[in-house]
Amino acid sequence: MSGTPFDAWQSLRQLTAARIALGRTGGSLPTRELLAFGQAHAQARDAVHAPFDEDQLAADLQPLGFEILRLATDATDRTEYLRRPDRGRRLDAASRETLQQIARPTEGFDLAVILSDGLSAPAVIAQSAVLLRNLLPRLTA
Repeated sequence: MSGTPFDAWQSLRQLTAARIALGRTGGSLPTRELLAFGQAHAQARDAVHAPFDEDQLAADLQPLGFEILRLATDATDRTEYLRRPDRGRRLDAASRETLQQIARPTEGFDLAVILSDGLSAPAVIAQSAVLLRNLLPRLTA
């Protein structure tokens, strides 16, 4: 065997964002790792509670030239969604009606992309246009 078990963990640590091979200081984590975990936890909480900027998302997606519909779920606000995620998976009555009104059975749709803030509004805003810019040309090829 060429390396110690510690060396193997360090090699694996370079391949993942998972918290492995953190080390120990007595029976606890090193202060550096404990602070890094606290910071990551705070950033995750901030992302969950960040407001969803629909106007910014629409502006980012507008240059792609596709129809954008703004729909809503049965969850009336962020707090309700966090307590009842099942309501965030169902469209509200007005949104269901909107979809029924624009349905074009003779034309059909091959794809509908749904973008929702879910648990990280900042991630959706940052990644949606990039994702669609790269995805859509591959779908039409």
